[in-house]
Amino acid sequence: MPTATDSTPPPDVVDRLYGGDQDEFVPARTAAAKALRVEGHRAEAAAVEALRKPTVAAAAVNRVVRAEPKLLDALLAAGEGLREVQLAAGSAADLRAAVAAESAALDAIVRAAAKAGGGEATLAKVRETLHAAALDPALAAEVRAGALAKEAQAVGFPLGIAVPAQRARPRTQPAQAPRADPAAEKRRQKAEADAARASEELAAANASRASSRSAAAAVS
Repeated sequence: MPTATDSTPPPDVVDRLYGGDQDEFVPARTAAAKALRVEGHRAEAAAVEALRKPTVAAAAVNRVVRAEPKLLDALLAAGEGLREVQLAAGSAADLRAAVAAESAALDAIVRAAAKAGGGEATLAKVRETLHAAALDPALAAEVRAGALAKEAQAVGFPLGIAVPAQRARPRTQPAQAPRADPAAEKRRQKAEADAARASEELAAANASRASSRSAAAAVS
């Protein structure tokens, strides 16, 4: 029997709204809320009315992840590999390989998104959102659902990765400080330098791709 205690929008309604045409989002949302209210689901209707219309970039992300689930799986797997290498302070070679794999997977899904149209600015936001999802498991789950309302950005260091709390080193000071290990310190410094260099290489590669796209657009 319908009740007024539900406070979240029905999943099927969310899926239908964010999987539909962006231009039809508002009238479809209004119709869905009205139907729920007629059935007595007043709280659910209010939750549906509170759903935000997706931005142009978010709608593009929703379309491509729904249309190309295998490309999304490949990107998220590459992102997980990159996170593991960085958090484990892997070698420079491993880091470069992981960066290249994530970048290639990102290129593939962004190319798929470009087929549906969208200007350069929109595609840049699509790329940034998908890159952020590859590096952030929580955002990855949201992106996989295909119901984003707003684009996202990668945050953290390096390459947008924030170290999980359970893997962060405790801040408490030990009773007796261990003796310095020069070799370990050199390894740590080298790992940090390698990570920073990989970050710079990825930024340069992204900038180069953006420049190439701009040049191609100008020619056409």
